[in-house]
Amino acid sequence: MNRTTLVTALITGSALVGAGYFLTRGPRPRALPSKVIPIVTPVIDVGVAEDVLTAMAGLPGDDVTVVLHTSGGCVTSCVMIANALREFETSTAIVPYMALSGGTLIALNAKQLQMGGSASLSAVDPIIAGQRARHLPDDDKWKGLHALGQEYEAAIGEYVRETLEARLPDASEADLQRAIEVFMGQHAPHEWPIRRPEVAGLGLPVSPATRMWADMVDALRRRWW
Repeated sequence: MNRTTLVTALITGSALVGAGYFLTRGPRPRALPSKVIPIVTPVIDVGVAEDVLTAMAGLPGDDVTVVLHTSGGCVTSCVMIANALREFETSTAIVPYMALSGGTLIALNAKQLQMGGSASLSAVDPIIAGQRARHLPDDDKWKGLHALGQEYEAAIGEYVRETLEARLPDASEADLQRAIEVFMGQHAPHEWPIRRPEVAGLGLPVSPATRMWADMVDALRRRWW
């Protein structure tokens, strides 16, 4: 089967179950068995999380592949998907172009990561009211948002540490801390791209994604956007 035929099969067959353009831009089909779940959507919200979790629950066996193309979204929704991904014996996250913010959090929780040649991840620290949680001022204007921001920053920081400890079991504390700082965006803007060489430089196992997955994302975006 050549690449075009395989991409067509993925688009028209049971692989397209779960999220994003496929479910938000067209009719919702019944979930069919497949290990491939595309999360191809600008924003991951509760509805997307429900679809992805439903698709994961219906998978045969203990193997899943998620294909991510997203700018992120609701922290709770992204953590729920990441938690579900942790439960699989074999899991792969494929990022042909970008999986930013919460999309990065999901990608890092797969046991295998593949990225396209120009693909990017980003920091995952929480954004509240359009600002990084750590930057919310502690004054009367922001009232409870400052405290909420601190809670989210601490919770996501601990979650990132757990995630990276699992991905880097042999890393020294210094190397682990360096990776945490990168993915918590300690030295760069929240949306600053983290490309495959930098991911590999942190010691995280990452391999190239084949062009087939970019073709799949392109076709989904053309069809439903």
